[in-house]
Amino acid sequence: MSTFTLTWAASLHFAAAVVVLITLLLSLRRVFRGPTPVERILAAQLMGTAGVAVLLLVESGLARSGLATTGFLDVALVFAVLAGVAGVAFVRRGWEGSGGNHGEEDGHGPAA
Repeated sequence: MSTFTLTWAASLHFAAAVVVLITLLLSLRRVFRGPTPVERILAAQLMGTAGVAVLLLVESGLARSGLATTGFLDVALVFAVLAGVAGVAFVRRGWEGSGGNHGEEDGHGPAA
């Protein structure tokens, strides 16, 4: 029977993962309440980044404790890709629903 020993380095990784998880939960408020669409998009991006960070910190803490860590890096990679795709989707949706001025005010849009 093997025993689980938590080293000080592993406990630091887990503590950092908890702190990042708390920031992830706090960003939920910003996603739902805004006040602007840009803040919602940035909060959603923060959630994706924080999710990847939590997975990597937990994987690193488990590895330092000597436990098997199968799949954490793969799931973190999938979350990173999905966060990028979600950011693009949010921007495209917000851009199309913004009234249709698509850059005319800065001189880079279509000529009048």
